Amino acid sequence: MKEIVMPEITVSQELYSQLEAESSDNDFDETLWKMVGNYRRANNPESDAS
Repeated sequence: MKEIVMPEITVSQELYSQLEAESSDNDFDETLWKMVGNYRRANNPESDAS
């Protein structure tokens, strides 16, 4: 199974602080994937349709 790798991005200090607050165990990748999924479902619900 091929592992999906989060691309490297540059974020503002404000967003980084939000990520720190949301990452209870400092797993930023997992938190980012959750945020991306939430955004995608909220803004393009049919993208998750099978």
